[in-house]
Amino acid sequence: MEKKEKSKGILDTIHGAVDSVKTSVQNVKLSEVKVPEIKVPDQVKELFKKKSRKDERDETVEPLTIKAISAKNAIKVIYYLMAVDGEIFHSEEDKFDAIGAELDPSFAENKGRIIKECKFQMEKIIDPEDYYDVLRDGVEMALSSSVRTEDTFITPKLLVWDMLTVAYSDERYDESERRLLKYIVRKLGIDKAVFLEMESSILTLLDLEREMSWIKTTDRPYLTIENMVNEIADRKNVIFESVKDLIAL
Repeated sequence: MEKKEKSKGILDTIHGAVDSVKTSVQNVKLSEVKVPEIKVPDQVKELFKKKSRKDERDETVEPLTIKAISAKNAIKVIYYLMAVDGEIFHSEEDKFDAIGAELDPSFAENKGRIIKECKFQMEKIIDPEDYYDVLRDGVEMALSSSVRTEDTFITPKLLVWDMLTVAYSDERYDESERRLLKYIVRKLGIDKAVFLEMESSILTLLDLEREMSWIKTTDRPYLTIENMVNEIADRKNVIFESVKDLIAL
């Protein structure tokens, strides 16, 4: 699908919580969040309260028993998420490349083949209204065929966190992206409270970044600004630790 230019994403440098070790997924790594001073639209928060009729059709999803997802299939799922709103922005692809490189040491060589397989699935679209369903089928196949490999893999909750960071990287959290994420959460049997807490954590981190950016523009004494910035940094660290705990559960 053709890429479109877009300004830096809301989560400009967040690289997601990627754990690509060969024999363990216990050490979760969450990178720092740095965002420009951009207001999160109220409709984004309203997405958390919405439940469309289309979502109701997905409520009977039978969960899969998956404790680890292969790097290749995780990368496929992330690609489908990027494409689900009909556009793939440069900010999303940058995030995709960063996560792919951490998940798969041979990502540079494998990227083209993975995307080709995803596009082959997307060619099954007959009518425009089939778009979401075909991508969801691709996600289901990627998850159901995933097996733990001896080289690199990722846990379900870690995958969901990375997908959230990708969803926010283009400055918006599209309703179709959230719909697909909720499907994945149900498919992987992740507690909905964990997913909602992850969403809340990202919004809180965005609020803290905006607060920090505003403080730095004030004419308050340097020591006062420094103390406030340090306090915000501590609050952000608490959130990151909380996310780590959620992923480790």
